[in-house]
Parts: sequence; structure tokens; C-alpha cells
Amino acid sequence: MALLRPLTPLALGAMISACAQADPSGSPLAEAWLSGRSVVVTMDVVPNNTSETYSDFAHYLNEFATSVDDSWAFFNQDSRSTRNRLPITIDVEVPAYSVLFMKKGKAKGYLYPGPIVEPQVYNFVQRTFEGRDIPGYLYQFKPDEVSIEATQNGEKFNIKRTRP
Repeated sequence: MALLRPLTPLALGAMISACAQADPSGSPLAEAWLSGRSVVVTMDVVPNNTSETYSDFAHYLNEFATSVDDSWAFFNQDSRSTRNRLPITIDVEVPAYSVLFMKKGKAKGYLYPGPIVEPQVYNFVQRTFEGRDIPGYLYQFKPDEVSIEATQNGEKFNIKRTRP
């Protein structure tokens, strides 16, 4: 794990930057959503080489991102920045390092409040979005369900927690 720490911020930054390049036809998030890609949005991720939690979070996120194909898109929402903000409004408070999963055509998305440090969370969401069987043990790693309201052209997304 110690060997990965110096590379983790670079890899995470490169992955998010590559996925968030501007496109003249609209936001990259809207483009990914409209094309039917599964979208992963990390919230307020700030690289911190001295934090074991950040290191674990970045490791599992990078491991997941490199294990999936290009039908997945990754973004980072920085609520402190006005530059390159994603068109997402979340109607619930979410701590830093939370992760939002959404896909057009799915009745619900998922929101994991805080850093994901169990790879089974990614496995659950991946299997759900890809329509694959979910082994019973993975249900304990299921993130909170959220409803995704999106404009037809994907220019704005409103995320609300669903009621059980």
C-alpha cells in the first residue's frame, strides 16, 4: 500500500481529468448519461497522501475504474469550486468522498455517503447496472438508493434520497 500512495493522487487526478474534458456540444456528464454509460461521481475528493482512509478510497476507486470498460464514466464534483462544476443538485447533505452512481434508464441510482473502502460496494453497483445476478452477501454493501431526475438533454440532474 505504501508504494501506491505517491501514485494515487496522480492516477486519480488523471482519471478524473481525462473523463471531464470539455466538449463543445455539452457537458461531459450529460454526454456520458445520454449515451447510456454508467456514471460515477465522487464528491469533494481532495488528495491527501497522509490519510490511510484516502489511500484506501483512492486505491479501490482506481482498481474499479481500471477493471471496467468504457461503458463507465468517472467525474469529480468539487462543491468549493465554481469552475467546471457538474450540473448536479443533491437534495441531501453528503460528506466529502461520497460517491454517486447513476445510469440513464435505471429506475434508481445509488449514493454512498463517505469514502468507499470496501470493493464489494463497486461490485454490487456494477452487477446491478449491468443486469447481472447479485450474490446474497453483496446486499450488505448496497449503497443508499436515490432518485435521479434529469432534464431530457441531461443539462441538469437533481438527486433525491428515496424513501424505503
